[in-house]
Amino acid sequence: MGVLRSAVDNLQFAHAALVLSRPGREPACWQVDRGLGRVNGGTYRLLLSSLKHGDPRNPLSLLGPAAHASIPVILRAGDPIGTMEIGIFHTGEETARRLLNQAASLARHIADTIQESLFARQKDRNLRKLSVWLETVCTISSTMNIGQILHVVAQLTADLFSARCCFFLLNEEDRRLDLGAAVGTYDQLLKKRLKALKGQPPFNAITQVVRSGQPLVITPDNIDQYVPPEIIADFDYSYMVLVPVMVQGLPRGVMQVDRSFDRGGFNQEEISIILAMARETAIAMENARLIETLAQKEELLHQLVTKLITAQEDERNRIASEIHDGAIQALIGIWYRMQRLTVDARERPAGLEEELTLVRDSLYQQIQDIRLAVYNLRPVILDNHGLGPAIRSLLHSYEEEHHVQFELALEGAGQRLPAPFEITVYRILQEALANVVKHASASRVQVILIVGREQTVLVVRDNGVGFDVAEQAGERRPQLGLASIRERVLLLGGQVRIESQPGVGTTLTVTVPTPRVQEVTRGG
Repeated sequence: MGVLRSAVDNLQFAHAALVLSRPGREPACWQVDRGLGRVNGGTYRLLLSSLKHGDPRNPLSLLGPAAHASIPVILRAGDPIGTMEIGIFHTGEETARRLLNQAASLARHIADTIQESLFARQKDRNLRKLSVWLETVCTISSTMNIGQILHVVAQLTADLFSARCCFFLLNEEDRRLDLGAAVGTYDQLLKKRLKALKGQPPFNAITQVVRSGQPLVITPDNIDQYVPPEIIADFDYSYMVLVPVMVQGLPRGVMQVDRSFDRGGFNQEEISIILAMARETAIAMENARLIETLAQKEELLHQLVTKLITAQEDERNRIASEIHDGAIQALIGIWYRMQRLTVDARERPAGLEEELTLVRDSLYQQIQDIRLAVYNLRPVILDNHGLGPAIRSLLHSYEEEHHVQFELALEGAGQRLPAPFEITVYRILQEALANVVKHASASRVQVILIVGREQTVLVVRDNGVGFDVAEQAGERRPQLGLASIRERVLLLGGQVRIESQPGVGTTLTVTVPTPRVQEVTRGG
């Protein structure tokens, strides 16, 4: 009950409950409400109903949690691994994800407290260590949420070694500190001090571990060399072990475990276990990142396919509408005019010459409109004359339609390239120009195309409003225009680089391998 009360008081929970389900016996339930200290009967009945009638693989299914996770639990040596189900209710998705990480750490602490009391009776500390190690591997293999992985491993480590544990992650851009997870956040003062470290430069101990890639053991004798005095005082550091969290051979962060002076230092066996836990955590983090990236790619692919289908239908509707409302109506009008002209030649109706002029002009206009509709579907100039002339024509049409000043620089664009390559580069430029017109509010745009022997480089630079590249990259749903460009470039085996700042403009650079030049010129 004390742990539940701590969760309600310090972790922003309005209500916390622990339900123990035992085969052949009635479930037991402990609950705490914020400021009330009483059992919520409605919630209790729902919990019992879920345990009795819900999906046995997901006993919280009837409750409809906003976020949910499972962690493995070993209560006795040789017993099957059970699970502890964690659910967050009555809140938004974003808040639920944040609270779930804290709840997972709390649940791990509760499970370890129960396990410790049971294993203590077995008089086998080594067995306890082995079971904790097994739990760690099972836990980090059962979730793909990096936050949960860090919180649960930190709690397991802290409980196993009677210590505090935290993960310092390094920001990939400026290498500053970002606290990934910490045990001890039930202490509000400690929580505040840990948050104050976010965004700060790493202190010497962390820098040493990151540079060397090796564990660092700190004692009261050498702590002044590695940790600033104010941090030692704030956190009451004495004995510390810092080990690197290496992802793909590069330091992603540091796992830190510390004990107070009265609990003493760490022996070699404990240091080895901490290092092994950090390695397993790094593997789990990389797996989680890869799966998250794959999920984002799948979502993006779904969006692109949807966009492609929608664009195809919109294009068909547009062409059908243009032909129906434009060319067909005009040709019907011409037909009626021709009817008026098919009279007996002896009558020579007045205005015959004027009618013929109108028919001629109308036919000419419809020919131009139909040619434009066909050109928008497939630029004939690209097939007949190649990439350079097609780009000049495209920029000229954009300049006239959108009143934007274009500057074009071409190098090596006179040679013919395979048709799929040319049309893909052309569509990339079309998409880039559409983005500029739609989002940039630019008055000048520079387009550079360099067709080299090994690489082809396309640069589109505007003087528009620009945007924050880091913020855009972190969005769960990136802008589909840029996503379409990236997918087309990926088809050519190339790379995209975007440089932009708010108020400065944007530069898009596409680099793709140049295919073998065709010897026979196409078209005429």
